[in-house]
Amino acid sequence: MIAGTAGAASAQVLPTFPGAEGFGASTTGGRGGRVIYVTSLDPDPQGVRPGSLNWALRQTGPRYVLFQVSGVIHAPAQVVHGNVTIAGQTSPGGVIVRGLICDGHYERHDCGNLVVRHIRSRPAAQLGIPAGGDALDDALRLDGIKRFIIDRSSFAHATDEAVQLSLASEGTIQRSILGETVGGHAIYGGVLMNYAHPDFPQDELSLLKNLWFRFDGRLPEINCEASNYEDIAPFQTTACADRPLRLELSNNLQFDPGIDIQFQRNVDGNPALGPYVVHMNAVNNHVIARTGYGNALFNRDGLANTQNQLYFSGNRMNLYPAYSDYQLAYCCNDFPGAAPNTWLGGATRLPSRHPFPAVNYWSSGEMESGFAWRVGALPHDPMDRRIRSRVLSGSPALLPRSQPEANDALTRDAGTPAPLGDRDVDGMPDTFELQYAHLGLDPDVPQTNGTHLSLPLLGVAGYDNVEVYLHGLSEHVSQVQSLFGDGFEG
Repeated sequence: MIAGTAGAASAQVLPTFPGAEGFGASTTGGRGGRVIYVTSLDPDPQGVRPGSLNWALRQTGPRYVLFQVSGVIHAPAQVVHGNVTIAGQTSPGGVIVRGLICDGHYERHDCGNLVVRHIRSRPAAQLGIPAGGDALDDALRLDGIKRFIIDRSSFAHATDEAVQLSLASEGTIQRSILGETVGGHAIYGGVLMNYAHPDFPQDELSLLKNLWFRFDGRLPEINCEASNYEDIAPFQTTACADRPLRLELSNNLQFDPGIDIQFQRNVDGNPALGPYVVHMNAVNNHVIARTGYGNALFNRDGLANTQNQLYFSGNRMNLYPAYSDYQLAYCCNDFPGAAPNTWLGGATRLPSRHPFPAVNYWSSGEMESGFAWRVGALPHDPMDRRIRSRVLSGSPALLPRSQPEANDALTRDAGTPAPLGDRDVDGMPDTFELQYAHLGLDPDVPQTNGTHLSLPLLGVAGYDNVEVYLHGLSEHVSQVQSLFGDGFEG
């Protein structure tokens, strides 16, 4: 791995969990709070029935949401109150929701300080919705949020965007699978990064170590249009113009893209409103494109703005193994006849990375070796195994990208283990507490927020006991999944 540098201040902050990176790595989620178990697959869209996921997400105060159930929850998971950790790794057989949303802008939900791990969100409207259920059009909608980290999760089969990341700041999406938007909107179906408001700027975002699978558009689209709460004029254009977007876009694998990474030159697309400025690190992003793909990796509008500050290193495409970085920036869909790019525009091309929060960059070798085993909600379910197999083959399916290779978004493996007993309801199973009784645990004494496991088990003080357990559980499933016998941590 190649370690990125960080300022002294960021080194003092306890990460959300070991391996958390980027601008969202200091998110605390439910730290210091209570445990709420999800005990029902009830969709409960209004969040009024105890035991449902949506009921847990409507509660207030710091909390850890853990699962004693496995299966499909036929409704979007709506985070109404933040300061929450959603620990999908605790589900015995995994959980699929039909969308995940935090809307602090239009709905005015106070849903920030959000941690999500090992969740599968697949709206899959083409598969129908049972009575009493619902499905979002986006797989993940973060629309007015400050402080979040999404880790080792899977987002697919949306009909709008896989991810809408708007009016968002201080956040990370990492080690996740983003894929296969279906239907007529698929040409816009990847990751929309757009909109800003004085209350919710678009800034300090990290997209790290993600698999982008068969997107026709928005890989991502880096843009900023006016917005206000009522979505009517006069719009708050100053929120786009008064600060640059600081963006870490690194270690992503794009498989079978339909377009390049796009930049909007001007706020609202209007030269009169001034340039939309981006300060970006783009390190070791790799593209596996189908034969005949006409675009480059980056749209060179990003090079046009003189105020942009870009650090590109190690970015590559399978169709052009001799070229990298700025050589892979272009305007149009006839790049095969124009490669390599030699036009460098007016943007500042930095010799070293922006001093954003540290990232342990995966090397080019690590990007090419087993990447698909390390991302997504683990262990992989049938859909993610299909995606993994396709990526490992290195050969895109020659289908329209709006057409999924299979309608397997809600398919689950047969057989579900029983949940582990937790008689003191502190989030740690009785078996775990007995295993670490020598460190002071007791299955009859709730110790959710004790911190005496942190130093001996993680080597650093400060994590709640339940956080130590949750991280160990995440690492266990990732090591079982991994190609590497000793487990890959990154």
